[in-house]
Amino acid sequence: MFLLILQMIESEDDRAFLVDLYNQNYQLLLNEANRIVHNPHDAEDVVQDFFSYVITHIKRFRNVERCTMRNFLVMCIRRRSIDVLRIRETKQKHIAGSIDHDKFAFEYSDEKASFEEVVLNRIVVEELRDAFLKLPDQQQHVLEYKYLLGMTDREIGRILGVNQHTVRSYLTRARKAVYQLCKENGYAEE
Repeated sequence: MFLLILQMIESEDDRAFLVDLYNQNYQLLLNEANRIVHNPHDAEDVVQDFFSYVITHIKRFRNVERCTMRNFLVMCIRRRSIDVLRIRETKQKHIAGSIDHDKFAFEYSDEKASFEEVVLNRIVVEELRDAFLKLPDQQQHVLEYKYLLGMTDREIGRILGVNQHTVRSYLTRARKAVYQLCKENGYAEE
């Protein structure tokens, strides 16, 4: 990919500058991107996209002082990596939002269950859904990530920008809030 990028540069001086920039900073930038996105393929894409961006703004990069260049590049890669996380989060929200909860409840109910059990299960699912929809957005997201998407606490923490212990705290509060809402509506036992 980088070779294709180089072919787009007309000036030999700019081409030499970009090759030097790439060779001196590629591994550092790749490591930094991977530290944030936790996916080597996404990290590689971030770095390659960044160097494509550099081509169109090469004068700006040439004006950065040599002693501050590395810090400037790392800051740029961090921002682009965080953008990848935001895009990933948006996709996961879209996936979680597109789940048909009613269909899910019937498709995954026990086939050997009696009609009464199926109806009771349906009522429980509706009650839980109603309680879930009354939660603040953050608690909804944490529960969706954990129970609908099956994500680990660490993965959820990366998306929310918190550590996994904080995620566990969010999950505990969200479960308590759902229980409290169900209890207030007479759906849960004391």
